Amino acid sequence: MKTRRRPSVVARRVGRVLLLICCSAEFALSAIGVWKTYTSKKEVRDVALRNGIAWVAASGGMFFMSIRDSNIQEFTTSEGLRSNDLTSIAVDPAGNVWTGTAGGFLQSYSPSTGQWKYIADIFRESAPQKKIIALAVFGDTLFIASEIGVSEYLIARDEFRFTARRFGVSPQLVGNITTVAVYLDSIWIGSANGIASAFRADANLSAPGSWHVRTTGGASFLSVFRDALYAGTQQGLARFDGSSWTTVPGTSGMNVLRLAPQNDLLYFVSADTVLTLDTLGNVSRLSSSSFSSPLTSLAVEGNEVVLGSGRNGIYVQRSGSWQSVVSKGPPTNRIVGIAVDQNGVLWAGTGTSGGEGFMSFDGREWSSYTAQAYPALGGNNYYKVSIGKDNVKWASSWGGGVALVDDKNLVRRVLNTTNGLLPTVLGDPNFVVVGGIATDGRGRAWITNRTPPCDTALIVFEPDSSISYLTNKCLRFPPSPTTIFTDVVIDNNGTKWFANFNRFEPVPPQGLFFYNERLNLPGTSAGWGQLTTNDVLTSSFVWSLAVDAQGELWIGSDEGITIIFDTADPRNRAALYHPLSDQTVQAIAVDPLNNKWAATKQGVFVLSPDGTTIITQYTVENTEGKLVDDDISSLVIDAKTGTVYFGSDKGLSTLTTTAVAPVGSFGELTITPNPFYLPAASSITVDGLVLNSSLKILSIDGKLVKDLKTPGGRIGFWDGTDFQGNLVSSGVYIIVAFSENGGQVAAGKVAVVRR
Repeated sequence: MKTRRRPSVVARRVGRVLLLICCSAEFALSAIGVWKTYTSKKEVRDVALRNGIAWVAASGGMFFMSIRDSNIQEFTTSEGLRSNDLTSIAVDPAGNVWTGTAGGFLQSYSPSTGQWKYIADIFRESAPQKKIIALAVFGDTLFIASEIGVSEYLIARDEFRFTARRFGVSPQLVGNITTVAVYLDSIWIGSANGIASAFRADANLSAPGSWHVRTTGGASFLSVFRDALYAGTQQGLARFDGSSWTTVPGTSGMNVLRLAPQNDLLYFVSADTVLTLDTLGNVSRLSSSSFSSPLTSLAVEGNEVVLGSGRNGIYVQRSGSWQSVVSKGPPTNRIVGIAVDQNGVLWAGTGTSGGEGFMSFDGREWSSYTAQAYPALGGNNYYKVSIGKDNVKWASSWGGGVALVDDKNLVRRVLNTTNGLLPTVLGDPNFVVVGGIATDGRGRAWITNRTPPCDTALIVFEPDSSISYLTNKCLRFPPSPTTIFTDVVIDNNGTKWFANFNRFEPVPPQGLFFYNERLNLPGTSAGWGQLTTNDVLTSSFVWSLAVDAQGELWIGSDEGITIIFDTADPRNRAALYHPLSDQTVQAIAVDPLNNKWAATKQGVFVLSPDGTTIITQYTVENTEGKLVDDDISSLVIDAKTGTVYFGSDKGLSTLTTTAVAPVGSFGELTITPNPFYLPAASSITVDGLVLNSSLKILSIDGKLVKDLKTPGGRIGFWDGTDFQGNLVSSGVYIIVAFSENGGQVAAGKVAVVRR
């Protein structure tokens, strides 16, 4: 008699799940590995106008606006640009949009096809400075004025005809060409040092002798109007009579920046107004008053005039007045000291000088918090945001204290020297610099202040809103009279650890200080302790701190990372190895899989949980500009979505990852895409997993197709293959998820279609 094997507990659970299984809910998970760039486009460098569309080149990318309905579409590196730092723009007769960048990249976009083309010839030049200053289209030819000279690019043939770097023999112009025009049979160029021309048909335009220097007076822009050549100069609008230049009456002393001919008028702008010159030589103001932001550029088509500005985007005429139009985006490209609150809202500071307050971003809209909107803030130099209990946001100011923003994102109060904070520097009773703020398990907010070592070091904001003070008078740390606390983290033992490097005002640091008011840690006095390079640190310049999922302390410095395994005994329980020892680690973030993300001046490194392996590195180059800058000053991870935020002085980048916090217990699995077409460029995503889940793929008749381990968080993947690596056949498959100990099971269906 055969003994029947009793099915395992897991098998019985799978059977019950299969009886109850239903199709997955319709839900679209954000694709993994998607970059998005957010930049301010207030600083406009150039504009072009064609067929009722204004194309705008800005320091944060490109956008276009329909004159008719004011519809705006933005372009950054996540929409095809290789660089957001645009300096010039032009539209060719076929409607292709050409942009030049500060780094020498030439980019072309076809609105009809959505395709991009990138030309890196100037970018690859060995010259240290190669910014593309201006672009000019004449028929099928694109002239490129750059810091290396002037180039003629034949659009249809996709090739350069020449690049000239020196112009004339004696006198001679060198580089930094700011403007190009074609007048009669010659190419005309202007620079800060003068104006030169050459016959367009000359076979050797790269030779300096082919160019004739017409004047040593500089020109910012050249344009042809009514068969005459005009130049914008710092002394006014100049006209060329065939042999010499004369200033147009009524413009003497004006700094004329841009020119645009249209019908019987020549439009031109200075820094604060726009004017016209008619065929009779009359000069008139088109604007009755000055603009609030300096004008930088000009484009005209028919009766439409578009002005670029240095701070307010573009100006267009609406109902007889000039209106500022700014594309959606952050209020500034300087995004520092970032944090994500409990609702998934991003918060950021804008700097210690010339700041624009602090800001928030809920994924759709940006909100700006400035002293103009909230006078209680007292100023706009807010440079860091920390998240506290009950989703309170603490926005740290350079000189003005700290602002408290509640869960509804309203400014509730500002702490400064008038209501509890102490002055930071001698001689100014109102100046207080607040560094980082951390909240402990009892709801007490620990506020760091840049202080003398034997005076008040910390301010504690109690849950009842009362304030207490903590001094370290028992400690003296020569030779510096000042100890700087720039950030604070709290470990699992309640110990407060203080970063010390201040990138805005460096002071020689004295090591890593820590404090615990409840535990008597080894080597401490009155709760205070100090680590130096004589102990475990690679450097005394501590830029960043993070506590990981195992309670380990990660210390970022200008010589890599120090890892303390046990913060209760920091001198004796530190790693002997130091990841990224050749990097300055400006920020560290820990994702839900316990990987470490380290922001440096050379991109972002992702390290394994123990730090012994570099999983990947992200740079501007290997992301094709989607990481906005290699110098990332701050980063943060939203554990609920797996989104990583990278803050820099050039804007914000985000990346969606698999590092999503797992759910506490299984509910309904979400499987996308469903149906799944094979072959496919990406895998099926299984969402809704508990910690360290595993997956089993079963055919509809219960045959095991494949076993899979997941990354460990909320999301797992199946690429549609079996144990042998072959693509499975069309049909319905069951995906069963198991918890690490097999105690929890969930399942879902997916339809596979072979193409």
